[in-house]
Order: sequence, then structure tokens, then C-alpha cells
Amino acid sequence: MTDLTSLWHFSRPKLAASLCARLVAGERVAMFGARQTGKTTLLREEVMPAAMACGALPIYIECWADKGKPLDSINYALNKALETLQLKPGRSAARLARTPVKKIGFATASVELGEVGNRTVPANPYLAFDALLTQLIEASGQRLVLIFDEFQAVAEAQDADGIAGALRSALTQASGHAGVVFSGSSQHLLLQMFSRAQTPLYNFANAEPYPLLKEDFVGHVAGRFLAATQRDMNQALALRMLETVGHQPAPFLNAVANAMSRPDWSLQDGLDAMLDPKVINKWSSAWLGLTDLQRVALRLVQADRPLTAAASLAWAAEALGMPKAQASSLSRAAESLAAQGLADRDHGSGRYRVQDPVMAAWLTRNSKLPCKLN
Repeated sequence: MTDLTSLWHFSRPKLAASLCARLVAGERVAMFGARQTGKTTLLREEVMPAAMACGALPIYIECWADKGKPLDSINYALNKALETLQLKPGRSAARLARTPVKKIGFATASVELGEVGNRTVPANPYLAFDALLTQLIEASGQRLVLIFDEFQAVAEAQDADGIAGALRSALTQASGHAGVVFSGSSQHLLLQMFSRAQTPLYNFANAEPYPLLKEDFVGHVAGRFLAATQRDMNQALALRMLETVGHQPAPFLNAVANAMSRPDWSLQDGLDAMLDPKVINKWSSAWLGLTDLQRVALRLVQADRPLTAAASLAWAAEALGMPKAQASSLSRAAESLAAQGLADRDHGSGRYRVQDPVMAAWLTRNSKLPCKLN
């Protein structure tokens, strides 16, 4: 079946235009939303072209390019954008030639720079961000729209406060020249960075949720479904199915594609086919790739049962065919699930939860599968 994610792409021009207008006006936005719900697609395929149409220069910054060193990822993106700008024929040469010598500063330090395009970027990565941003503003002569994607990587870095401080210092100096989106999949980490007092980025951006795909997206898909199959789609059921998969367009359209492949299949049949454990996909492969103990831990996490409770340990021992299960072993298994992206820890309660709503639905659909496979 053809991948409907790109074929049936749902554009949101009003949302993109509204966000673009705010950014071109110099606003800073911290936008959080779960992974795979369409944030990056909206920003890259709609907001960035809209910014270009308004005469701004959009720059996409993938903070996960080097998860261990997010500032290096940020500086790499700025340097790449600067090189691209300088290579454009007939555009930047005259501007670069007439740009005067300037100073850029960070905290109490300042660095003297020569002509744009001939300047040496400081080896210090904090100063390098300021220098590269300054050069981009001067070389482009345009307002910048900076899109920091997966920005929670900064919050997870060892030098998080140092990076955040450098970003705030440089972006404050550039406030008349740049609008910024800090996009991320962790609501907790983004809110912690922008809403907690005593942090470098406190109140630096307007924190708001990413608008999820809902009824309008379902209506769009229903129209395409009717045109392709001459069958009506139950939009109420479709909306519930979209909610089941966490408002992620790709798995939702996967289930729709399954329903399209069989004239006698409903949307529920299409979803059931996607969650069939015999079908090789990312969810069944994830299950099969776990150890027996990790499967047990995942079941307990999915059921929201405390890993170290006596009842949980007794259930784990029975599922594994062992006389006893160790609390420490289950805790380590849960940590491994988190490292694999299958679970994350609630910062309030300390409990783990299944990260992907589709994986949670897969586990519910296949609750009878044994955890011990060998």
C-alpha cells in the first residue's frame, strides 16, 4: 500500500501563517508536543516556506544531531546556513564587502571580528553561537526565523545552564532581528527550562502546546478515503482511532490504508491488522527484541503497576516461570526500556509509562502474549 503520510499530507495554512507572523514579528515560542504528531512537518514544510515568502530567512536547527553535545549541533546548523548564504551567487558578496568591523559579546567577554566571511569563529562554543548568529544577521540582511527542534536535548545536557545562558545572551542581543521556536517532545523539560525561576531561560519564550491533529485532519482523510474507495468513513470512529494512536498521523494512516485494501474491512479492522503481532512492524519488532525480563517490566509499566510492589514481583515471577523475581532486576529492566525509548519516567510520581501510545495499544491488543518466549 502506498504511504499515505506524504500522499495525503494535511496542510494547515492558517496555523502556519499565524505562527509565521508571530516569528517574523520577533516573538519567541516554546512549543511542546509528543513525538510523531507532526510538529517538525508543520515547522519545516509550512512555517519555513511561509517565512521565506515574508522575506525572512528560516533556519532549521536539529538539536539531536549530536545528542551528547547539543550546542555543537546548534552551531553546526548556523555555520551550515552561513556557508549556504555566502555561496549564493550575486547576493551576499556586496553585503559582505561593506560590513564594518564589530564586536560580539558574551557575559563580560568580547571578541573583535573582521569583515563578515573572513572572521574567525571563537573556539569556545558559547561564544561561537553568538559569533555565528551575528554573522548570519549581517550577511543576510534579513530577519531570521530560528527553529530549534528537539530542544529538550539542551535540558538533558550536562552543561544545560551554560548552553541556555549563551543562547539567552546572544538571542537577546539579536531580539530585533530574529524570531525563535523552541520545539520539543518533552513538556516537562521545556516547561522546566522556560517556566522555572532561577533558570537562564526563565520567561524567555511563550510556552504553549502544539495544536494536535483532530477533527479537521479526520475530515480531510475522510474526503480522500471517499474519493479512493467510494466508501464513507465513520468520522466519529476515525477520531477515536486517531486518539488511540496519540494523534500520530503515520500509524493512523497506516490503519486507514489497511482498511482501503479490503472492501469488507472497517477502520477497526484496519487498526487490528496493524496491531496484529504476526505482522512485522516497529511495534512487534520492539516486543521481540526485548529480553523476557524487559517484557515483564513493560507489561507492568503498561498496567501502571509499581515495579517493586509485592504483587508485581509475584506476577513477574509467575510470568517468568521463576520462584522469585528481584525488585532490582525489574528496576534495571525498566531503565533499559527508557534507554530504548519504549518507556519514560513521570517526573512527578517517579513511575514509568509506555512512551508510544501505539505501543500501548499494541500491548493491550496482545495482552495474552507470553512474556517468556524461550
